Amino acid sequence: MQSPLKRSLLAATCCAAVFGAALPPAAAATRFIARAEPTRTVAFDVTLPLRDAAGLDALLLQLHNPASKLFHRWLTPAEFAQRFGPDSATVSRVANALRARGFNVAVQTRSLHVTGAASLTEATFATHLMIAEADAGHTNIVSDAAPRMPDELAASGARIFSFSPHVAHVFSRQVTPLQAGVDARSGSAIGPYWFDDLKQAYSYPSAQATVSVNGTTQKLDGTGATIGILMASDVRDSDIKAMFDHEKWTKISGTPDPKLFQRVAINGGGGLSSDAFGEASLDVQQALGGAPGAHVVLYNIPNLSDGNILAGYTAIVNQNIVDAVSSSFGACELLYFPKFNNGQDERDVVRNLHELFLQGNAQGISFLASSGDEAGLECPTLKYANGGNSKFVKGVSTPASDPNVTAVGGTNLVTNVTAGSLDSSYSTENAWSDPEVPYDPYQTGGLLRGGVWGAGGGYSHLWKLPEFQNGFPTGSTKWRALPDVGMQVGGCPKNLAQINKTPPYCTGGNNPKNGNGNADRSAVEVAVNVGLGGGFGGFIGTSVASPEFLSVVALLIEAHGNNRLGNLNDYIYSLAKGQASGGPAFYHTGIPGYNGLVNTLLAPSYSLSTGVGTPVVNSFLIETSVPAAGVPQTPSNP
Repeated sequence: MQSPLKRSLLAATCCAAVFGAALPPAAAATRFIARAEPTRTVAFDVTLPLRDAAGLDALLLQLHNPASKLFHRWLTPAEFAQRFGPDSATVSRVANALRARGFNVAVQTRSLHVTGAASLTEATFATHLMIAEADAGHTNIVSDAAPRMPDELAASGARIFSFSPHVAHVFSRQVTPLQAGVDARSGSAIGPYWFDDLKQAYSYPSAQATVSVNGTTQKLDGTGATIGILMASDVRDSDIKAMFDHEKWTKISGTPDPKLFQRVAINGGGGLSSDAFGEASLDVQQALGGAPGAHVVLYNIPNLSDGNILAGYTAIVNQNIVDAVSSSFGACELLYFPKFNNGQDERDVVRNLHELFLQGNAQGISFLASSGDEAGLECPTLKYANGGNSKFVKGVSTPASDPNVTAVGGTNLVTNVTAGSLDSSYSTENAWSDPEVPYDPYQTGGLLRGGVWGAGGGYSHLWKLPEFQNGFPTGSTKWRALPDVGMQVGGCPKNLAQINKTPPYCTGGNNPKNGNGNADRSAVEVAVNVGLGGGFGGFIGTSVASPEFLSVVALLIEAHGNNRLGNLNDYIYSLAKGQASGGPAFYHTGIPGYNGLVNTLLAPSYSLSTGVGTPVVNSFLIETSVPAAGVPQTPSNP
């Protein structure tokens, strides 16, 4: 039988970005609908263990060490499979065993994609398959008990994670109504910001800047880089066009509006009716707005269940077409521990995901993930999971906590205001948080109190201190700290925060630890269903920051000769160490903040809200000689 927590997780929403009036993150609840029909075809992945884990770790060190002969000599998926994947005899044995039972099997790098009838699946793995509503209009297949592997599969270490009941959240919120007629800036120092505002504020390269790549001079705009978004929804091409048209891209640049390069639907994808539609729109627009020359690929999964997330990352590493990928979702890391699952240890789900990140890094792929939006209090309690009233507790989000992923947190950006100008030059940033009213985020029937809106950060309970953080004042000498870096996040989720009745609405509760009433809260503008009853709306969350930083990574890849970079954390922290030692300013640092537990600015070189800081992009690219983007809607920043 399912544990109480599993039943509660089946009531979790996949999304926080909603339309019209902003709602709490659990606006759409997941619920059981029925037992899966016996003849229904189901698809799942059978995972096999990697070989030579120590050898893989050693290789990754060399691949990321500039002094090594193997530096950036990335593997192909086939080479990875040959060296570290399951041996061919094991793959054949497991595949043949599944085919003998009546399943269809397709071999992947280190897993098998399997399809068969629900009745056959239940009989083979001694479980019951249930249809659950994962978000509005979409269903997911989950099991009522952990699948039990037949002896011939268990002997090879085969595992199934596809029917896990865990459902991740996206890390964004819509905070202003969608308006079709938005045209002028508010004249405010705190936005809401368009993509070109962010480019000026963070000193992106000018649209007229160039770089030499393999002897060819080209615009420094992400040209030659291919970057990915993993999300549970498709997007509208018309919304992407509307965003660029709003900022007069073609009129000013003389070039066509940038477009989404490719869509990859996995397990059928999420369509356009998913609750993650606003999130996917945000992600793609942030990435493309910051790197308009890059090829952006949208990996679209049906929902944010563990099985579909794993399938998405599996496709990314096997197809090997993107150089970097951003994920604007996550779940409390503690939810996979035994005490949250009636004694059943589900950390292997996270470890299996880690192995995909290892493979991707070995192939040169960089992974980014939003660090979460509950500041330092990411997790619920067992009492709440059982339907009781309780409180948020400290914790961090996975996959951001993985050391082979760059966790992106961030701030409220504050820019200068010049009368009669669209000037958005950098002024300051803060990471002050907003106390939340009690609410029911997972629809268990109970209320969680003590929540805090802000960039997620804290310490992993699963991953040890990685070498790239060794010597940094992260607050722990034992555990992985996050985030690693930050960008614009925003705050003041109106109906969720404890707000004043009159402006300024959000002041951090006027807590001396939380800014002494500082009301600087920002947002970004996103195009959602423009011309179809929607418009432009303000969004906040680390879902803003991760795809924005992905655009910076696209520029970095191009500036490095369109060579992949693998795990970015070594590069990020090496620059931070140089800055801390008196070198150039690669980051904005010294940003104050509070996460409901501590003041997050632990030292000038590290914050539990922004990591090592927010990038001064030209400096981060080591391209200080190129001009920076100027005022929005000008030739240097169309």
